[in-house]
Amino acid sequence: MNKINITNYTPKNTDKFLFDNNIWMYLYCPIGSYNKYVVDKYSNFFGKILDAKATIYVSSLILSEFYNTYIRLDFNIWKGNKKKDFKKDYRPLPQCKTTSETITNSIESRILGVSKKINDDFVDISINKLIEKIGLLDFNDSYYVELAKKNNFKIVTNDKDFQNIKDDITILSLK
Repeated sequence: MNKINITNYTPKNTDKFLFDNNIWMYLYCPIGSYNKYVVDKYSNFFGKILDAKATIYVSSLILSEFYNTYIRLDFNIWKGNKKKDFKKDYRPLPQCKTTSETITNSIESRILGVSKKINDDFVDISINKLIEKIGLLDFNDSYYVELAKKNNFKIVTNDKDFQNIKDDITILSLK
């Protein structure tokens, strides 16, 4: 694995990036209360990628993570310390519908506005290779590693779990 700090990397127009969900959350989830320093560094790097006219790819799994993480965050803010059920108490609310529309708009106009959808050819990915990394990575992150190897993607992430992998890919991170 080639791990590079984003502050030391200059994107080229030939680069192909895959953003982990945490990066999309920093960029497009304003309710996240994320560390401003971290958000600023990734936003700045994102701008450099766009300026270089490099390509950012996105999979349906990443979009699913973005949607689910964002809507659950809104639910947790809404419920506070009260014991509430996501499906029973929150989903029927107008707030859930409004937040869902906000998320969908972010996916359609923002994320898909700056990235390309990837056909992930899941049929060609070995489940055994995904499972091998469980313990070091969760299933989704293991899947992203396989996508990166298959497509020569550089993974942009703030997830320290990626530091433990031995695969021949590039990880760009602040960590």
